[in-house]
Amino acid sequence: MTAPPKSRSYLFGTPIAWIAAYGALVAVTSLVPLVPYAGGGGYWPLATPLASVAPLILGPVGGVISAFVGGIIGMFIAPPAYPLGIIDAFFVTCMPAIVVGLAFNTKKYWKVFLGLEILVTAVFYVVLFYYPGVSGGWPPVPVEMYIIASLWYWLVPLAVLASPLGTKYIYNWSRSTDVKQRFIGIFLAGWMAMNAWYLTPSFWLYWILFEFPSALLYVMIWGIYTWYMPVFALIITFITAPITEALRRSGMAKPPDVLW
Repeated sequence: MTAPPKSRSYLFGTPIAWIAAYGALVAVTSLVPLVPYAGGGGYWPLATPLASVAPLILGPVGGVISAFVGGIIGMFIAPPAYPLGIIDAFFVTCMPAIVVGLAFNTKKYWKVFLGLEILVTAVFYVVLFYYPGVSGGWPPVPVEMYIIASLWYWLVPLAVLASPLGTKYIYNWSRSTDVKQRFIGIFLAGWMAMNAWYLTPSFWLYWILFEFPSALLYVMIWGIYTWYMPVFALIITFITAPITEALRRSGMAKPPDVLW
């Protein structure tokens, strides 16, 4: 069943009440620290994985709107989670919702997600090359070390995306009635999405504004966020799988392109 898109109580096929309620949930969980922001000052809140789940249960458009609304409210009640105010409301909640919505709907948005992955990777390398830290130069870390360390964030997910895993199986597995397939599919898509999110300005904008030293950036790239991203993907998986199963059994009208 699909929700009637022309109803006044619906926005892009998603009930407005659901968007508002989930946005409030994202806002409140902004108060809950999940992992510290490497480099000091602030934290990544529980709101980030919850915002990432939004497009999976509310639909891509409704989920992104809900995530952004939650981020805007959250920046007022939890400033440490949003040091840059409304800019972080976009990068901390809205941006992960966007990449997750694309990653889980590869049948429809495969080329869009591929294009986004290529674009953010290219911009990431341009920024990293011209601004490796406050020193304004590469020492004490050679250029090659940055490049090798950052391959993890785009080369492996890109290989997955371009393979049958990304073009077919992840889409089907994440919506499967088989529990094991659903968990595997959700994790793989979530992991691809989180790695793509890492290459966006959500991270490197801080490097420039707070003048992180070159060596710290290198440690962040290979030693910290390499495991932060799978952690986010695991949290997304363990939130999404049971919720979508419950919604599937509820018999409620579905928004477009959801997992249930």
